[in-house]
Amino acid sequence: MPRARIAAWGPDEQNWVIEEGDAEVSTQLNRREFLGTMAAAGGLALSTASAVKEPWAGAFIIMQTPFLENLEVDGASLMREADFLVHCGVQGMVWPAGAGETQELSHDERVKFARMVVEGARGRAPVLIGVHAPNKFEAVDYAREAERMGADGMLAMSQTDGSNDLSILTDYFTAIANASKLPLCIQVTSPALTVDFLIDLTHKLPTFRYVKEEQEPVPERVSRYVKEANGLLVPMTGGGSRNFLNEMARGSRGTMPGAGFADIQAEIWEWYQAGKKKEARDLFAKMLMMAVLEQHTGYVVQKEILRRRGIFETVVMRNTRKFSMDAGDLHELDEIFEVLKPYFRV
Repeated sequence: MPRARIAAWGPDEQNWVIEEGDAEVSTQLNRREFLGTMAAAGGLALSTASAVKEPWAGAFIIMQTPFLENLEVDGASLMREADFLVHCGVQGMVWPAGAGETQELSHDERVKFARMVVEGARGRAPVLIGVHAPNKFEAVDYAREAERMGADGMLAMSQTDGSNDLSILTDYFTAIANASKLPLCIQVTSPALTVDFLIDLTHKLPTFRYVKEEQEPVPERVSRYVKEANGLLVPMTGGGSRNFLNEMARGSRGTMPGAGFADIQAEIWEWYQAGKKKEARDLFAKMLMMAVLEQHTGYVVQKEILRRRGIFETVVMRNTRKFSMDAGDLHELDEIFEVLKPYFRV
């Protein structure tokens, strides 16, 4: 199959429209035919995020949620963050998810500020809205709101009540998929979500076509999706991009890290995909210093990076027990900044 560029959904929103090479040729495939062809061809050349809806690939950043000193959500900083990510060259963004302190947000805040994120991106990069909730009824409401506000897709973790019952989880994800025609990405944070279960779920839920894999062993699970899902499920990964290169080598189509050094992750992705693997590995090695620091400090380090880069006003987190950076950590971040500054795009 010749190299191709995905233009968009076809006018019936049921088929992919593909322009092949430089010729003015249009081919229509349904989703399953297209994804199967993509898998057999080893993937397609993608244009920039602003020009393509799906299939998504690259650095899809999990946005942090900024708070004012009085613990209210800082909408102005959130809008700056969305604009910052676009200028970083990311391939997409997600809000809210675990790193965005979802469980600290009210229902009204999640809906109100999700709209702001979509507006802040202004179609320049795909936006996935987090729709996970303690139960399917709340999740369905978020899914409907995500479609109404013009989001590009949805991300859902398991029920946040911690249920591992497969019948309950199947019912929960089915309810989300039935509530919105937006593409669904499931974030794997529960051992109950096995590779076999998720592949089987793609046959039941046609809009479920992305997985953010975080269940160990992640690299081996990525290999299984590539070999066994027949192109119906696109694997991406999280874990702060700590195993990014290993995962890409196995066929992962993206990473979902925090926002602070989004331009670094986007550049690693682009270099690796362009065949500049030595350059990608060298930059990845430098980025790992931040990933290691984040393991020690938690997500507050992402807010501190965004504060230093002029995006956030504060590093406040609603769960104040998570403040975890001391003078030594701040000095280490100083050193990391000096190493990574030459690669900043913003």
